[in-house]
Amino acid sequence: MIPESALDELRARNPLDELAGKWVSLRRAGKKLIGPCPVCSSDRASRTATRFECDADGWCCAVCVDGGDVIKLVQKVEGKSFLEAVEWLGGAREIDAARAAELDAARRKKAEQRERENNHFRDRERRTLWNIWLNAAPIAGTPAQAYLERRGLEAPPGARLKCVVEMPYFVARGHDQVAIHRGPAMVAPIIRPDGHFGGLHFTYIDMSAPKGKLALKDPETGELLPAKKSRGSKKDGHIELIPVKDPPALVIGEGIEKVLAVWLALARAGRDLTATAFRTSVDLGNLGGRAGETVTHPTLKTEKGRAQRVPGPLPDLATPGIPVPDSIEQIIILGDSTSDRLTTRCAIARAAGRWARVGRAIRVAWSPDGADFDDLLRAA
Repeated sequence: MIPESALDELRARNPLDELAGKWVSLRRAGKKLIGPCPVCSSDRASRTATRFECDADGWCCAVCVDGGDVIKLVQKVEGKSFLEAVEWLGGAREIDAARAAELDAARRKKAEQRERENNHFRDRERRTLWNIWLNAAPIAGTPAQAYLERRGLEAPPGARLKCVVEMPYFVARGHDQVAIHRGPAMVAPIIRPDGHFGGLHFTYIDMSAPKGKLALKDPETGELLPAKKSRGSKKDGHIELIPVKDPPALVIGEGIEKVLAVWLALARAGRDLTATAFRTSVDLGNLGGRAGETVTHPTLKTEKGRAQRVPGPLPDLATPGIPVPDSIEQIIILGDSTSDRLTTRCAIARAAGRWARVGRAIRVAWSPDGADFDDLLRAA
């Protein structure tokens, strides 16, 4: 067994951010580096990806729903065992007791400082986002309502959706966040697992676009930026589109529009939905939570031509996921056929595995290939 002090020395010898920067294109955002994930991103040179973040000591990916130290990153990227990853990084070295104590103290100090900084940043960001939510306009009569109508949708009574008419769009520039656009955005609060406000989800709007979503290019790189962004804490959180106290039934999917489309279709069909909660998981990775293992994708390849590995169907039940109330007896998970099918199927399988229990029915509803639920609604 390798002593922890020797592993500390190995980690210090191999700063994670330097190694990750050799695999993917990273850029600075505050004290961290962000960019495409060396494990799950198909475009490792992307200058707009934000799924992966790291510093010298650790990494995390919002799509893999995973993270760890430099050893674990090598295991994931290179497909190696723990001991093979240690050797790949140069091998563990024996160190004297004084050096071991020094490394242990430095590791503990860094961890405590990082936790203090993270807590401070999270609290400050949460206060900022809460004020944005409080000052946002009710959705009626706003560009957000016009956006939903363009998609053939409407906001249910009591839906937790609002609009900010002049919302800045920030991108990382070195240590700073720079606003490159201001315009309307639909906002929805993200609820943490403890039931409290955790952050906001933004859908940026451009009513001159065919579907009303903003198509914004980074002025420096020319890459198309995502029209949807989340800020604050989204891990294991959800968006309550239609909150119901102690619901017996739940409909959940990764996107606001698809869940609203299903709600509207059922409402127009005359279904009694008073006891059904409608939620989104914010994104696909959040829906399934952390995977117990990765699987080989049949078609996706890395830039080196190797088979791409993606989070598999088995959940890591040692880590938390999106909680669902004990009152729920039926869950319908919505499958998006416009996303990668294997990645989506695996995320849904992980979610179903987390939420399964005796007496609870879990079903999956898929939209047809190449279409989403709001496409079906508009066609109908």
